[in-house]
Amino acid sequence: MGYKLVIFAKMIRGSLNTMNYLEPIGFLNKIKAFFKKRHDADIYIQYSIYNVRAFDIHVNFNASGKPYFEYDSIPYQTTSIYKLMNFLDKNNDVYVKVVLEGNSVKNEEQFYNYCSTIERIYRNIHFFGGYRKKDSKVIYEFNNGGIIPKINWYDKFF
Repeated sequence: MGYKLVIFAKMIRGSLNTMNYLEPIGFLNKIKAFFKKRHDADIYIQYSIYNVRAFDIHVNFNASGKPYFEYDSIPYQTTSIYKLMNFLDKNNDVYVKVVLEGNSVKNEEQFYNYCSTIERIYRNIHFFGGYRKKDSKVIYEFNNGGIIPKINWYDKFF
């Protein structure tokens, strides 16, 4: 029968809502973000100083199909998702949970293509997730062999 093997080799540290240290886009979103837990450390500090090895990346897509970071309907300013992935890909000890924030069929297609692309390009990152946040519908199944460590997720790093 088709059993999926999951190995919990060791506990690693994870950053929940990893990108919320970025500046929210829009005045109302800045107010909403003010009342949420936020990381003060950027992803480079989270990795190098706080030893974070699991990252929680939520994405959505603009009208032209370009991905951007979003969490709880709050879009965040960023230069490039791919710059972040390039940094994480330099190591072989990184796990990235990728979640879709958008709800439309077009978002699903964009997310599927996005996941396929990042998995193909960034071979040193262990991706997992691939589902829509709203209802946990799996949009893309990452080829991680079912090997995902046990992760201690943290809301905030100072």
